[in-house]
Amino acid sequence: MRSLSVNQLSQHNYIMLQCFQLMCLALLATAATGQEYNLPAVNSNPGPQDGRIVGGWETNITHFPHQVSLQMGNRHICGGTIIAPNVILTAAHCLARSNEPLSYAIRAGSTMWSSGGSYIRARRIVTHPQFNAPTHMNNDIALIWLQRSLVYSPLIQAIPLVTPTDNVLPQAQLFVSGWGSTTVENVVTAPRLHYTFVVQMDRQRCTQNYFGAGTVTGSMFCAGSKSGLGDRDSCMGDSGGPLITSIAGRFKLLGIVSWGLGCANAQYPGVYTYVTAHTNWLTQTLSTLA
Repeated sequence: MRSLSVNQLSQHNYIMLQCFQLMCLALLATAATGQEYNLPAVNSNPGPQDGRIVGGWETNITHFPHQVSLQMGNRHICGGTIIAPNVILTAAHCLARSNEPLSYAIRAGSTMWSSGGSYIRARRIVTHPQFNAPTHMNNDIALIWLQRSLVYSPLIQAIPLVTPTDNVLPQAQLFVSGWGSTTVENVVTAPRLHYTFVVQMDRQRCTQNYFGAGTVTGSMFCAGSKSGLGDRDSCMGDSGGPLITSIAGRFKLLGIVSWGLGCANAQYPGVYTYVTAHTNWLTQTLSTLA
C-alpha cells in the first residue's frame, strides 16, 4: 500500500507490499462546475528531482483542484479525489477504520496538507465489499461522504471519471499528484503538493514481474516512467490519490494510487485501481446513498 498510517510515520526500512449506470455516470460527469483548469507545463529537464512524488515537481492546488488530503489524527495518511461536492473517492486500504468515519477528515483547496483550505470530517464511508477478494489489494476503492458540502472555487473542483467509451491512448500522459514520502527509508510526508507524469506499462510484463509478490488483476493497471528506468512514480502517502489524463481536452480521473513494491523501481511500476472497472459499483452506491 502507498498510504501512511499514524504508526507508519515512524517506521523505516520495510517492503511496501500491503502496499495509482447512466444516472450516476451523468452525476459524475457533471459534478465539476465545468470550469477548466490547466496543469503546469511539463519541462523535460526541470532540474533536480525532489522525490516526494518520485521524479516530480512541486505544484499548486490550482493545477489539481480535485486533490484532497485524507487525514487521521491531524496527520496526512492518503490522498483522495473530489467527485461531487460532498463525496470523495479514495482507496479502500486507506480506511482501516471505515466503521469509524468520524476518525477521518479531508483538507481540500490547499497546496499544504497541514493548513489552509477547507477541513471537513467524514460522515459516512463505504468501501468496496470485495476489497481484497479474491486476491490481495483487489477492488481497492472507497467512497467518503462529508459532513458538509465543499464550496467550489478555483481551488476546489470535482473531476469527472473516465468512462468506458473514452479513448485513452496507450502512451497517453497520466498525471499523479500527492503529498507522498521522500523515500522508503524516511517515511515523511511532503509539506507541499507535488506531481509527476507517467504512462501505462505493458500489462503482461507487469503481471509477470510481480509474480510471487502480488497479483495484478483486470481491475488494476500499471504505470511508470516512459523511459522504463523507474525514475517516476507515486510513493507512500500518495495512496488513494488521483491519476488523471486528458480526454478530448478535458482532464478526467483514470486511476487511484493503490500499491507497489518499493517506489520508482523499474521492475515494479506503481499499480493503480482502474476506476472504469468499478463503474457499476460506483453507480449503485452513489444512487443508493445519495
